[in-house]
Amino acid sequence: MNGISIIICTYNGKQKLEETLLAILKLKATFSWELLIVDNASTDDTAAFSFSLLRDSTIDFSILHEAEPGLIKARLCGLRASKYNVLLYCDDDNTLDKYYLQIGYDLMKSNPIIGALGGCGTPVFEDEKPDWFDTYGHSFAVGSQAITDGLIPEYPAELYGAGTFFRKEVLLQYLNNGFKSALSGRTRNNLVSGEDVEWCYLIQLAGYQIWYDHRLVFLHHMPQQRMRWEYYLRLKKGISSGVCNLLPYSCLFRNRKMSAVLYFKTWFTKMIFAFLIYFKLRILAFVKVNSNNTEQELAITIWREKLFSYWRNSFQSYKHFIQLKNYF
Repeated sequence: MNGISIIICTYNGKQKLEETLLAILKLKATFSWELLIVDNASTDDTAAFSFSLLRDSTIDFSILHEAEPGLIKARLCGLRASKYNVLLYCDDDNTLDKYYLQIGYDLMKSNPIIGALGGCGTPVFEDEKPDWFDTYGHSFAVGSQAITDGLIPEYPAELYGAGTFFRKEVLLQYLNNGFKSALSGRTRNNLVSGEDVEWCYLIQLAGYQIWYDHRLVFLHHMPQQRMRWEYYLRLKKGISSGVCNLLPYSCLFRNRKMSAVLYFKTWFTKMIFAFLIYFKLRILAFVKVNSNNTEQELAITIWREKLFSYWRNSFQSYKHFIQLKNYF
């Protein structure tokens, strides 16, 4: 293991990158590392601002440009340009603890079975914390990701992408053979999510483990415009919209030799179940059985999007299932 490549993917991040980059300049490390900033079709001089802040520093940094919008495009751009064998994806609104890099390096080096390693995001609010945040805040990539340090016992395990280390060679064994991600990631104002979960699934299918360590602490800044209930509903809609695209993974975790017939049977069952739940929620909303309008609105949003996902993405999901089967 020869070092770590920190990758920051950003779209119009000029207004929030300063704290992130200043924290990276303070990182303590006893090994080689680099910083790659991927400007994902920004229109606000993100690249020029980043260069002006870093040009007098002594760190090894590069600013890359990915013209095609989409978080997965930016992440792959950084991955392919990286020169070290462990990647750390840091969001453009994250402030890493100064020992973050060293702790991650030591864990990955001493445990070659780790394919992905996550930390704990601490929310920092621009304005007052919303009443609902403590209940639903995990969707904003904050909070503990496991009860104890080490291997996450759930299988398959998941990590949020912010502040996560990935072992590059595990991902490259797929990408170099023409593998295409099932999810695009966020694209400007489109909040489709799940590509970080997909990478965790790929890593576990390859036989590696997902770990968590509470010492990996970072601040995750929560701007006021994201702390509105309407934004949270959009976020959950984006997360739920990828459920059908991730179905091939859950099927293969259950049965590596699953047939196409059994796959379609599973897909059909999932879609009918989503329809029944959504239909029930709409009926309850119509007769006003549930007095908690917030919970009801959230549930309707999630299950409606899951239903639409199973319907819209059925063929794409099946193609991805066949693609994955070729690897196992």
